[in-house]
Amino acid sequence: MNIHKLIKKTEAFLNSDERKRKQKRKYLKEVIHKLKKHEKALKVKLDKESSGGAKEELEKEIALVRAQRKKGLKNLKALKKVPTGK
Repeated sequence: MNIHKLIKKTEAFLNSDERKRKQKRKYLKEVIHKLKKHEKALKVKLDKESSGGAKEELEKEIALVRAQRKKGLKNLKALKKVPTGK
């Protein structure tokens, strides 16, 4: 096998991890953005709600969405810190 072909195959193999990380970061950014929009919509709904039981449920859902968003941000930062090896 030609040395140039071996080098290209090696580079493709090594860069596949980087490509997967970039795709995962992109997906996480989209999900975080959607969660933020959902949280804002829930807050608006909470402000309009008058019954105590429904307010409590909305507050729980907002807390859950916020926790998931924070978890996603933490994972996103962890993906950015991974060394590229260059």
